[in-house]
Amino acid sequence: MNWLGNLLIIVGISFDVYAAMEVRGAMLAKIKPQILILTSLLFTLIQSMFFFGGYFITHEMVYHNEVKHADQLGCEMASIIYFILAARLIHKAIRHEEIEEKREEMSIKTYAKIIIAGAFYTLLAGLACGLIRSNQNLPMYFWMMFGFILCTTISVVLAGVYTGYRYGCGSRPKLYIVGAALLIIGGIWSLVVAKKKKKEQKRS
Repeated sequence: MNWLGNLLIIVGISFDVYAAMEVRGAMLAKIKPQILILTSLLFTLIQSMFFFGGYFITHEMVYHNEVKHADQLGCEMASIIYFILAARLIHKAIRHEEIEEKREEMSIKTYAKIIIAGAFYTLLAGLACGLIRSNQNLPMYFWMMFGFILCTTISVVLAGVYTGYRYGCGSRPKLYIVGAALLIIGGIWSLVVAKKKKKEQKRS
């Protein structure tokens, strides 16, 4: 799974968070820039901790030869994550839960709950990427992925809150479908890569 696959899995995780931020934005009486910036930084920190925590767990296991066929296993695990996230988004789109757009004050505590709820999938993504990227240049990979997480997180938080604040949260079902479609493509692609690696292992 190359850099595009890593980016896709981070973006896929962020779709659900964007929709949640859109809902919170629709309920705000007023946007407070300081709290929004702190929320973005907190989200980046938590996402990074869970992703790299998962990454280094499996990376160390591969490094000490505790996992066989790590690349293939990592791609298969990544495809499962893609499909689970896609199914989750499709379920939310079909259910289309109505949200009462009542006004409330902006609070970091409220957003922290949303961030932590999505961190489980970030941890799984890190575990999968640790299996696949075990032989890569660690410092380069670390900064590349941190840059992905930072840019995606800030974009998701800002876009979600401001979209919800200005236009409400009626676009969520369409967003869920678009996100699910991208995740399904990513899942299929990961399975294709996994099969390719399996054939290469048989030849060797």
